[in-house]
This record gives sequence, structure tokens and C-alpha cells, in this order.
Amino acid sequence: MVDSYLLESLTLSGFRAYLIPKRFDFRKKRSLAVFAPNGKGKSSIVDGLEFVFSDEGTLRRLGIRTINNNGGVTALAHNLASDRSIESFVEIDVRQGKTTLNGKRPATGAERGRPIIATALRSSFVVDPIIRGHELRHFVEKRSSEERYEDIARWLDLGWLVDVQQNLRELRRKVKATAENTASLKQVDTQLAKKTVNALTAWDDAAVIGYANTLVFALDAALSVRVLEAGDPAVASVGERADAEAKQVGLEGLRLIRRAVVRLVGETTNEGKDLDGLFEEFDGAVIRSNEALEQVEAEKAVAASSIFDEVWKSAESLFAEGAPVPDACPVCNTPIAQTNAGSVENIRAHISQHRAELAAYAAARKTADTASTELKAKHTQLITALKAPLALLPDTKAALKEDLRAYLSAVESWPGGPLPDSDALVASLLGYVDELDAAIDEILSKQGENSYTKVNFKITELMDLRNERLLAQRTLEELAKLSAALVEQSQSISAEIRTKVQAVLDTLQKPLNSIYAEIQRDAAAPIRLVLPAEEDANQQRLNLVVDFATNRTGVQPSGYLSDSQIHSLALSLRLAAIKRCNVVTPLIVLDDIVTSYDADHRLAFASLLVKQFADFQIILVTHDERFFIYLKDHLGDQNWQFTRILRLDPDGPRFSDQRVSDEMIEELWAEGRSAANDMRQAEEEWLLTICRDFGVDIRIRTVERAYAYERSELADALARFLGSRGITPPDVPGVNNRFLTSLQQGAVENFGSHFQDARYGDGSIGDEKVRWDEFKYFRGQFACPACGRMRFKRPNTINRPICASDKCETQFAFVAAVRSMDVA
Repeated sequence: MVDSYLLESLTLSGFRAYLIPKRFDFRKKRSLAVFAPNGKGKSSIVDGLEFVFSDEGTLRRLGIRTINNNGGVTALAHNLASDRSIESFVEIDVRQGKTTLNGKRPATGAERGRPIIATALRSSFVVDPIIRGHELRHFVEKRSSEERYEDIARWLDLGWLVDVQQNLRELRRKVKATAENTASLKQVDTQLAKKTVNALTAWDDAAVIGYANTLVFALDAALSVRVLEAGDPAVASVGERADAEAKQVGLEGLRLIRRAVVRLVGETTNEGKDLDGLFEEFDGAVIRSNEALEQVEAEKAVAASSIFDEVWKSAESLFAEGAPVPDACPVCNTPIAQTNAGSVENIRAHISQHRAELAAYAAARKTADTASTELKAKHTQLITALKAPLALLPDTKAALKEDLRAYLSAVESWPGGPLPDSDALVASLLGYVDELDAAIDEILSKQGENSYTKVNFKITELMDLRNERLLAQRTLEELAKLSAALVEQSQSISAEIRTKVQAVLDTLQKPLNSIYAEIQRDAAAPIRLVLPAEEDANQQRLNLVVDFATNRTGVQPSGYLSDSQIHSLALSLRLAAIKRCNVVTPLIVLDDIVTSYDADHRLAFASLLVKQFADFQIILVTHDERFFIYLKDHLGDQNWQFTRILRLDPDGPRFSDQRVSDEMIEELWAEGRSAANDMRQAEEEWLLTICRDFGVDIRIRTVERAYAYERSELADALARFLGSRGITPPDVPGVNNRFLTSLQQGAVENFGSHFQDARYGDGSIGDEKVRWDEFKYFRGQFACPACGRMRFKRPNTINRPICASDKCETQFAFVAAVRSMDVA
């Protein structure tokens, strides 16, 4: 048998409300109850456990990212942890048998890996042991019957049966949906409409065969298709004729040859428009190129000095209108008046004439270049176009093919100059075009655009569609049979699973009603966990029903039970499941689970923990003080720790059993920080303890602050008690008044911890040290004169306090104390 796990400690550091590390020790007393008003950090204890066990390293209500109402993982760490360089983490110690294992999980960063021991505990939780009051109603009222079934089945370790049922149900759903899906048939109809150009839009065997015969009759009225199969005589005959047609030049072949020939010789369209062939286009390109070259030669002769183009450009800018006129020629230094021109005006006219001659030559040169480029393109096109009919002409046109080869050879080797003679070839080609037109017209008059090749291809497409449709129909028929068989099999399997689940549910129903009756007492109506009837196809449902009255049996709880009863039902079901399933780790964590209970139900729940969960380790937090007191009365302190959170400080929650030590105050001074707040807290803690030990009388506070006694009230109550017993505290050296009076005022502490209006009104560390030394001296006088112990008691039968030690019980009297400053 596997040893059970027991939580030995929980440490929170920089996590949620806890800034400085806080360790909860469960080694001596394994269970813990914490009371605190709302907003004081009690739920952060539960958050720490949820976080350390969680799969994703966060809290359910926070989520991974800050979105909508989620705070994201950023909200895990205390907001001051980074500024104070305090590590944010949750740490646990767990004992299994004689072995103690430790696990620590960081609360910041992307890597928040779960410790091995936390993973082991998490896997042992068949039912989540963390129960929060605000989540209890959700299971009863919000979860669907299917979700509730899955939850409880997994609590009872029947998850594998749920998986079987889910897989069967999903398989049935998919097979049924596929069997009813006619998309494959619709796809055939879509293709049919496309192949028949919307002549047919839905498959019908007779209509499809009729459409095929309209195509066949256009070629041979004696043929008739009976069945769209390859063995049909008409289908076979069309295929044979298509093969024979493929060996001849058919309509499309003749049209292809005609297009290749017309590309060479041109034609006149039906609209009377003349289209030039490549022979004529090439001839025109040659003529244009020759004419452009002749024009270049003519312009070149006129602009013989074109090599001095740049010189003329420079001269034009030098003698431009408005420019300063030079006195002499810039080239030969001859005075302007002595040049052949004789004047600036004549020079400008001479320059303008030469520039015009140069512009005409440049234009002619550009035209010649364009014509040359066009000629090269037409030459290439002509060669390509001559090769096309050579590959297409039938063997009966051998002479024409030979003429084409000869002309192609002449064109390919043409160097320029006179063109090869094409008149005879053009005449032959034009005659062949007439022959082609006659052959095409003859075919069209017999069969139009139809051909055996086209009809055979169309019939083949229709046969493929028919085969595809037959396959789709057969598939749907087989799927329908499979679906029916699956329904039968799944019903049989579900019935067996139902019997198994119901038997296990019966084991849960008794403890459920036992716990529910313990809480609700006489108001507890029997609760039943009901599965669907055996004939119901969906067995994966679980209904929580209550026999509310003899004429209201098997009704939904939310319609008949009170808020408290619904809350109790959810809590009872969860506790029963934990008790039944979480055998390896007997841990229960309760967060404010008595919110809707009155006093009687709180008392009943406290009794329940004693009677039925004494063997469990329980961590409980509550803001209900009466419930907290009931727990203390019923559970005792043998296995339980009871503590209160007094307030929420910047460093974290302040617990009633968490005292400020001398070392904590001295550490603050060592860091150069004021300890005034901690001094005041330490003084209040000591005064509260000594007043409780002495049994002093104190005025009952208002209900809003029933237990929040201030330092001044405690000091005053202690002073009155000592005075009434004739006990006078010795003076503290250096303090002129009674020290208890000084404690009431707390001037030094207030200076260091409260805002001061006056400039330089804040306290100093030196003042704090002196004040603390005086307090320790005063505190040191409250010691047993016999044994030195500093705890006292005062039973109601005696007037003065006595030592709390049963072996001493010496009557209280002040003892001499020594100031640390005097010793120093």
C-alpha cells in the first residue's frame, strides 16, 4: 500500500498579500484554522496551495494573461516584491512515510515549473481538495448534466469509462453525419451541369442517356446509346470512329493548317478588312529600312561637318542673345570685324544654319535605326511562320512543302539587298487556302462543329460521372448500415457502463446524504444521483434530484431548496467525493464555505469535521468569527492550530501569534530604517499579553471594533489594575513620570510613524533606541521573582497574579531590571 502524503509546511514569499516570507508549520498540529475579516490576506493561503498544484502555474480566476477580468500571472507576485528585492515563490514540505520532500515554485517569470512533489500530490487528487465557498453553487446549478456526469465519474476513478462513452458517442455522431451527407451526390450534379453547359442540372439516368444520344445522332442517326458503359455497342462504335478520326486530318487540323498559311499570305475577313501576311509585312520592312538608309546618306552629305557638333553647341551658347559678346574669335583670336562673317549677327546666322543641318541628320539616323530593328523582328517572325506549315502539311502536298523549304532557306541566308522572289509561292499558298476552305465547308455541312473525338470525350466524361455517383451511393448505403450497427453496439456497451457507474454512484450517495444530513439536520431531504433511463440513447448525464415531498419526488434542487440547502448539497457532494476518492492524500482546503449558513448550521458543520473528517488534514480560512469560535470549541487544539489575522501591513498579514521581536527592531535600525511602527506594535502585543495574564478589566468596545484595543487603553487598564492591588511599578531611570503614562502617549513612536505638520517634526533613530531601551527595562520588571519566567495567570479565586508555571506559582512582584545602555 502506498504511504499517504501529509503537508508539513507551507511558505509564502512575495506572493499575493504576503511580502516577507511567512511559514505555516504543520508538523506538530497538522490542521489550521485562520480567522480574518475580508481583505486581510487569508485567502492568499489557499491561493498559495492552488498555485503550487496548478498545471499552468497560475490561479483559475487570474488566468495566464491580463485580459477581461483576469489579472494574469503578474498578479501572483506582491506589488512591492521587486522593489524590495524579495523573491516571489510558494514552497511546500511534504512527508510520505518517513521521507520529507521539498518543492518550491517561483511566482514570477515565464518558467514557473511545478516541483516534482507538487506534481505527485496533484496526480493523487482524484477530486480537487480546494473548496471555495463562491464556487460551490456552480456545480449544483450551473454545470450541465453531462458536465456533472463527467466530473463525478472522474472523481470516482471512472474516467476511462467516460472516455469510452465519449469516443463511442463521437464515432456514432460522425458516422451518422457522414451517412446523411449528400455532398458527394451534389458534387456530381454540379459537374454534370458544368459538362452539359447547364442542359442537365440533376442526375437522371434517362435524361443523361438522352443528352448523349443528341450528340451521337448529329454524327450518325443510326447509332443509339442504351447504357453509359464501355460495353454498349453505340459507345464502343463512337470510340472506334474517334480513333480512326484521330489518324486523319479533321476539322480542327484543317483549321490549324489554314491559320498557319494565312499567317504568311494574309486574307480578307468577312467584314471586308484586309489583313497583311508576313510576306507583305517583311517586304514593307525592307523597303522602309532601305529608304531610311538613303535619307541618312543624303542628310550626312549636307551636314558634312557633323563631327563638330559639340563645337557648334558651345559656339551657340557663346554668341547667344543677351550674352556678353567677345571682341575676338575664341578659337583663332581674330577680331570679330575681321572674320569672314564680319559681325556677331552673321556669326549667329551661320551657327543656326549648321545646327539645323545637324538636327535633320540626327532625325534621319533615328528613323534608320527604328526601321532596322523592325526589319530584324519581321525577319525572325517570317522564318518562324515558314516552319509551321512545313510541320502541318500532309504528304499529298510534297511539292508545296519543297517550295516552302527552298524559300525558308533563302530567307534564313538573306544578307540584305534584293529579296527572294515569293510571288510563285504566295500564289500556291493562296490556292491551298481555297482547298482548305472547301474541305472545311464540306465537313461543316455534314456534321457541324461535332466530331467523333469530341463526342467520345463527352461520353467518357458522362461515364466517369456515372461511376462516381454509383460509388457515392454505395458508400452512403454502407455508412447507413454501419451507423445502425454502431447504435446497437453503443447502446449495449452504454448499458453495461451504466450498471457499473450506478453501482459506484450508490457508494457515493450514502456518504453524501450522511454529510448533508449532518449539516442540515431535520431539513435534510434525501438526495439521489440519477442516471438516465436505460432506453435513453445518451447515458452520459447525471442528474442531482431531491425527494422534496411525497408529491414532489425527483425534482431539481434549485427549484425547491433554500440557498443554504443548495450550498450544503454542493459541499456535501464534494466532501463525500474527497472522502471516497482522495485516499492517498487526505487533505481538504476550505475557503469561506459557511457564507450562507446561520449559527446552527455553522455549529453543525464544526461537529461534522469532528465526526467524519478527524483523519484528514484540514486547512480552513474564514471571515466568520462565530464559526471560528465554534471550531475551537469542537475541535480542540490537539491537532489544530487556531490563529487570527489582526491587520494587513505593507509587509503582509499580521497574525495574532506573530510577535515583533527585539531582533526585528534592531535589524531595521541596522538598515538605517525607522522602527517606530514595529515598536508600537511590540508594545501593544506585550500590553495585551500582560493584561490577559493579569486578568485586568477593560471597557467593552463598540461592535465595529470589538477587539481592536489601542495601546493607550491597555496601558490605562493595566495602571488601574496595579493601583487597585496596591502594586506600584518602579520608576524607569530617566523618565520623570510613570512609564505606563508614557506608554499611553507614545510620543517617540508617534513621531516616527505618523505624519508631522511641523518641519523637522519626524522622529530619529537615536530617540527610538533610547525609548526602546526604556521599554525593555520596564518590561523586564514583569518577571517571576522566584523562577524568572515572564508569563502569569490570575484565577478568579485570587486577587493578585501568580507565575504561570504549575511548579512555581509564586505571587507576582516587580523585580529589579538593568538598562542595556547603563551596562554599555
